[in-house]
Amino acid sequence: MQRLQRGEVLVLGMLLAAPVLAQEAKDVCGGRAGCEVQGTTRALKGHEVVELSLGKRDPQEGLECEQREWWLRRPDTSVVKLLDACNDGYGAAGLGEEDVTVGENLFRHERSGGSSWRWSSKVELQLVPLKMLSELNTSFHTASPESTETRFNYGTFEGRVVREVLDCKVSPDEADGDSATRTLEASVVPQVELPADFLKDGWKRTGLGQCSANGGAVLLGKPQGKDDARIRAVLGQGNVLFLEVVDDKWTGPSEKWLADDHVELWLFPESPEAADACGRNGKDPGLVQWGIRIADGKVFPAYGDPKPPLPVEVVREGNRARLQVKLPAGLDGLTAVYSDSDEGKKQELMVATSPVQFGRAATLSSVRILAPTVATCQVKGSELVPAPVELRPAPGEAVISL
Repeated sequence: MQRLQRGEVLVLGMLLAAPVLAQEAKDVCGGRAGCEVQGTTRALKGHEVVELSLGKRDPQEGLECEQREWWLRRPDTSVVKLLDACNDGYGAAGLGEEDVTVGENLFRHERSGGSSWRWSSKVELQLVPLKMLSELNTSFHTASPESTETRFNYGTFEGRVVREVLDCKVSPDEADGDSATRTLEASVVPQVELPADFLKDGWKRTGLGQCSANGGAVLLGKPQGKDDARIRAVLGQGNVLFLEVVDDKWTGPSEKWLADDHVELWLFPESPEAADACGRNGKDPGLVQWGIRIADGKVFPAYGDPKPPLPVEVVREGNRARLQVKLPAGLDGLTAVYSDSDEGKKQELMVATSPVQFGRAATLSSVRILAPTVATCQVKGSELVPAPVELRPAPGEAVISL
């Protein structure tokens, strides 16, 4: 017989004792020893959030904490665990804080902790139907001005990563809390399950809509109108990237692809946050750049000596071009750039999902993988729209995992 570790025994015990129905708030305890109801809060007509205390416990790391749970009790007496938590200080500094807010059809959990690197997180749930609303995560160093903030909205797929990084004139060995910084801000590129009809050939006539990252960063020039150089990007299953480009005038092909309307893809196997924004360690291993000409879909290897093939299909209709690109697996950094050349002589306007700098992986967009049990995309009208999924955790399994 396989021996279970201490943590596994605890979790298994909770699952076996987890209630499925609760006629009253006290029934949510499910007969577990030491369990007491700490309070109930109305969240919506017929729905209440029940807070439980299961008493003190001593985790493996030796820090004592109070085991607490929050459950949603529904009108049909069914219950679902929203959160279990045990604030043991949440890090070596022992300064962990935790807060739970229950509002009208809303459950919010906030916590913070860490040591030299401090962090905080906020998760918001819609209770009826039970869905993810948003996440916010931040981190910073107590002896440095560097910080990172990541936010994502599951209803709109709007996601941003904002980083304060050391100015390139500052040596990391001499940096302190007052050192100069610069801001890096990028859209998050969602990787999400897309509808089968869209994957088959629907992408050729369907807009990406809010299911995609918007190329709002202007790298060069100034847009002359709403139809002058726009790009959106979304990753589907199987690492297939879909791009939608809008332009008021197409150019190419010519002898120089850089002077033609084209897409540039910057790809990186690690998180952009892992790379140095100033290139102090030399080239970022694995960072590559591809060029894709809109006029004929021809692919051009660029920075980092990327190895073909990069299968691409381009469909153009009026002022819109749609691209399907099969990418290699294991990408955490991805920036899509559209380079507009109305006169066909040089790059005149460039827009991107992040303010990418040549050869700097730290300036790329991050890829956010969305589990199909949390959110997908659906076609509505002529474009994709976000579709948060009703959450259905197993009995005793918490919606918010810590």
